[in-house]
Amino acid sequence: MGNSVISDGIYRISLDGQQNITSNGRGPAVLLPENGRGQEWEIKGSGDGRYTIRNASAQEFLGFDGAPDPFEPVQAFPQARTWRIDEGPRPGSVVIGVTENDLLTLGLHPALIFPPMIALSPVFRQDRGWQLQQVG
Repeated sequence: MGNSVISDGIYRISLDGQQNITSNGRGPAVLLPENGRGQEWEIKGSGDGRYTIRNASAQEFLGFDGAPDPFEPVQAFPQARTWRIDEGPRPGSVVIGVTENDLLTLGLHPALIFPPMIALSPVFRQDRGWQLQQVG
């Protein structure tokens, strides 16, 4: 998807339109079903296919610590990290990928816990993609 498809704005980022990426500023980002604090994200493009994803209620950006590694937890950090956003596998879905590694995308951590943790994930054929729901 180019910049013309994803415009700068505030979004909820969900999996199957039911669970939203949530960050309370402590620990890994997780998926939670209810609409609440820490679930609105400001996505801003830089014009070169890279985007920052900032928590709309805090000066914290979706990112990860250090070099991108498979299953590295994703959480909010004070420094911006850039992501690429491409068309997803299903209509209306997107893939949010690591700019430094084409094989890693925003996905689920393999630990079977509740709430599910967000992590850097290798690209799998069964990926469903994320939905972006514009807020406001």
